[in-house]
Amino acid sequence: MQKIRTANTIIRSICLTGIFTACAIAQADEVLLHNGDRISGDITEVSDNKLKINTAYAGTISLDSTAIQSFHTDAKQHWQINLKPHSTRIQQSEKQGYVKVDGKNIAIHDLKLTPPQAHWKKSGLLETTLDVDNDAQRKEKLHINTELSLESKHWRHKLKGEVNRDKENHKVSEDTEEYNYTLDHLFSEHWLLRTDSTYREEGGNTHNRYAYVGIGPGYRLWGESEDKLDLILAYNHLWLRSGSLDTEMDGWGSKLDYQQFWFERKLETFADLQISHVYLTYLDYIVNSSAGLRYYFTHYIHLSFKYNYDETKHSFGSIKDSSYVLGAGVNF
Repeated sequence: MQKIRTANTIIRSICLTGIFTACAIAQADEVLLHNGDRISGDITEVSDNKLKINTAYAGTISLDSTAIQSFHTDAKQHWQINLKPHSTRIQQSEKQGYVKVDGKNIAIHDLKLTPPQAHWKKSGLLETTLDVDNDAQRKEKLHINTELSLESKHWRHKLKGEVNRDKENHKVSEDTEEYNYTLDHLFSEHWLLRTDSTYREEGGNTHNRYAYVGIGPGYRLWGESEDKLDLILAYNHLWLRSGSLDTEMDGWGSKLDYQQFWFERKLETFADLQISHVYLTYLDYIVNSSAGLRYYFTHYIHLSFKYNYDETKHSFGSIKDSSYVLGAGVNF
């Protein structure tokens, strides 16, 4: 009898182990490849034409999406499908290169796995450069640029500061400071309301002050999160003080914001263009623009190149200013 009880205990243990193993396998995510192989585990990343799956037998495996016929997930996860957020399970599709979501075929390259983030996402950077020409004229150029951003699902705060200081023969030829604060309220993945304010002061050979406050709707033409192309239309109010000129004016403006990451976030390209039209007969428009790129050695260290172009067009001509900066920076 003792042997029978022992045998029954062993059989029950084997059965329970088999049941738990089968459940574990059944609950795993599974990827079906074009060659017929199946890989089971936990899918941890789907983005940039890559899929990563954590397996119990080989660790994390990275797959090119072109090698995947389809896949399915066991549990609901946070996805972006055609740039729209979804919390759903993914089902395998019979169509190659596709999956099923709510019974509809969706191309794998239109999917991005986006795990839930903290309520507020914080980021920032600091860039600086110092250029000294040690010649008879002794030219020195100092440039500092900093950006801070705080973003949630419906709100986005961004603060930017830029300082340019040039010396020639130990005398200051340019001393410019510019600060910008932007507040966006996001209604959807495309529509937003923007409040924007800028203060700029120019010293050195000239002394000018410029301030701007604007509000208006915006539309994201394409992109998500950091990759974007936004178009903003705004009603604005401007203050301009230059020498004996001290005036205020109303008008409207348009703005383009562009940002894109490439090569697995090794390279970033960015640009912004703002055109302001005011209700003054002798002042046609004001243009502020910049464009550049950043190369990231690591997530925290990068090199940057930036080109700035500003123009104020009036009845007597135009005032133009352009500059470029090559510097190094850190992210935080």
